[in-house]
Amino acid sequence: MSDVRINLLKEVKSAVNTASFAPTAERIEDAKKAVLSLMSYVEGLEETPKRKASKRRKQKAAKATPETRVADHMDRAFHGRPDTPVTPSKRKPKADVEAARKSAESVSRHTGAESRAKRKAEAVVEAVASPVDVTSSDDRVASLEAKIDQLTNTLAVLMDDTSHDTANEVSFSDLPFDPTTTM
Repeated sequence: MSDVRINLLKEVKSAVNTASFAPTAERIEDAKKAVLSLMSYVEGLEETPKRKASKRRKQKAAKATPETRVADHMDRAFHGRPDTPVTPSKRKPKADVEAARKSAESVSRHTGAESRAKRKAEAVVEAVASPVDVTSSDDRVASLEAKIDQLTNTLAVLMDDTSHDTANEVSFSDLPFDPTTTM
C-alpha cells in the first residue's frame, strides 16, 4: 500500500515539474491526470477509528553494578554534585578593603618600605623647597649650580640606600681568588 502511495506521489511530482518548466498542452494534461489519480487514491482511503493512547510505563532502572556504583561515587566526589546546570549566587561577594589596606600597611612597616619612602619624600621636598636667589646673572648661575649639587647629593642619598640587609653579600676582597684576572 505504501509503494502505491509513494509511486503516485513521485508521478505527480514529476508531471507537475515537467509541466511547470516546459509547459505544453500534452504535459499539462498528463499533470492533471496524475493529480486526479492521486485524488482518487486519497478518496479511496477508509477512515479508521481513533485508538486510545496507551499509557507508557516507566522503565524500571536496573540495579547498579558494583563498577557503576564506584564510578558514580567517584564522579560525585570529584564534582561535588551530579552534572547539572550551575545557577549563579544571588549574593555578590564583597572584598574587605579596610582589612586589605591594614594588611598592606603592616607588610610595608615590617619590610621597612614605609620608612624608606618617607626618607625619599623628605629628601625630594628639601631639594625642591630650597630658595633660589635671582638678583644677578652670576648669582643666578651660582644658585643653579648649588641647586644641581644639592639635587645630585639627594640622588646619591636615594641611590645609596643601605637600609637593606647585606648579610648575604660577598665583596671581592673576601674571595680566595682575584675575579678580575683572566685565565
